[in-house]
Amino acid sequence: DYQQQASYQQDAQGGPWAGPYPQGAGEPAWGAAGQFGPYPQSNPQAQGYYDQFGQWIPYQPRKSRSTSRAVVGITIAVLLGLGALTVGGLWARNAANPGSSGSPSHSHSNVQFPVPSSSSSAPTGEQTNANDAQSRGVVIIESELTDATSAGTGMVLSSDGYVLTNYHVVQSSTTIYAKVAITGGTYEATMVGHDATNDIALLKLTDASGLDTVTVDSDAVAVGDSVTAVGNSNGQGYLSAADGAITDTATTVTVESELATSGEETLTDVYETTSQAVPGDSGGPLYDSEGEVTAMTTAGEQKSGYGASSTTLRSWAIPIAKAMSIVDKIKSGDESGTVEIGPKAYLGVNVQESTGGLSVSSVEDDGPAARAGIGAGDRILSVNDTAVATENELSTVLAGLEPGDDATVEITTATGSSQTVHVTLGESPVN
Repeated sequence: DYQQQASYQQDAQGGPWAGPYPQGAGEPAWGAAGQFGPYPQSNPQAQGYYDQFGQWIPYQPRKSRSTSRAVVGITIAVLLGLGALTVGGLWARNAANPGSSGSPSHSHSNVQFPVPSSSSSAPTGEQTNANDAQSRGVVIIESELTDATSAGTGMVLSSDGYVLTNYHVVQSSTTIYAKVAITGGTYEATMVGHDATNDIALLKLTDASGLDTVTVDSDAVAVGDSVTAVGNSNGQGYLSAADGAITDTATTVTVESELATSGEETLTDVYETTSQAVPGDSGGPLYDSEGEVTAMTTAGEQKSGYGASSTTLRSWAIPIAKAMSIVDKIKSGDESGTVEIGPKAYLGVNVQESTGGLSVSSVEDDGPAARAGIGAGDRILSVNDTAVATENELSTVLAGLEPGDDATVEITTATGSSQTVHVTLGESPVN
């Protein structure tokens, strides 16, 4: 019963568990040797693992060769974790309500995934301090949200301060700062453009010049190639490095994300590696053996251990050629596909989901909605003839519009009358 205690310990090679920990109620769980504790840690080649109560938890089989889906067992996050500084929760970036932009509130979540029996077969390198060569051209990113901060990593692409990072590192931010890892020089940054679908953002550092840049690789990669992930691990304010190897050159991984309007984030044609990337490494370089950037670290999968400890089983990185093709589109002003350039369209309201439409809880003074006559207590029914019943639906409609566009908004006023108002959209202060 719960009054019973078992001592157990674990080691990296699958040794016994050590405690004490309470046993669960009912039939006691037994170790592999048929005794009440100790309990063996999961074998990397096994099809499951023992939890801290000695219960065998089987891994759910992978649904396909390249896509993982959520079940209990392993935490995985689109850095979305690896790009996020913990603020009030493990692996979480607490993104506050993005003000009156008309966008939904988001936060990063712990998501639990199965581990295929082959995923842990390659060794995972530990974090070490990055050297000067690995730090050259890398910046530490800190973003201010409405009531929180987030941290991640970026790569300097030009001496005048163009910086590549993951979009999720700076999404929902109101202010972005970048510190040059080697010199400590700090700059405010603006978002030039982004591609949320491919998790790419291009920043520009204000008044920057003479910066060192990373060297972008143009060679093909192969399974087994040695790589090193470098980043602002756990938002620590300096760079760490983790060696590993490429285990897949074109995989797809799907994770849940409260930042995505669909509730999921899918990365396609990314590299899978054994580098022990951790939260805060998002947007950082994945170097090849020649010290050139072959990819950008973006996601990772961790298995939680005793206490607050955890082990990265694998990580994913966006090939640098793919990232640079999106950067080129942004710099050329090409907004085709999923690329967006400049600030988002801005309605200037905070809304709450309720029966009968989106209820306006507050309106920014002298904002676009206020100037059009929309007030607190009104309900928004549609924008440009597209019905909006949720915050995500409103956000999706606004994402297809530009600052300066005229939008037709159907509302029910606080007094119950129906009206159609015309709003000239502004520039959102939220990235």
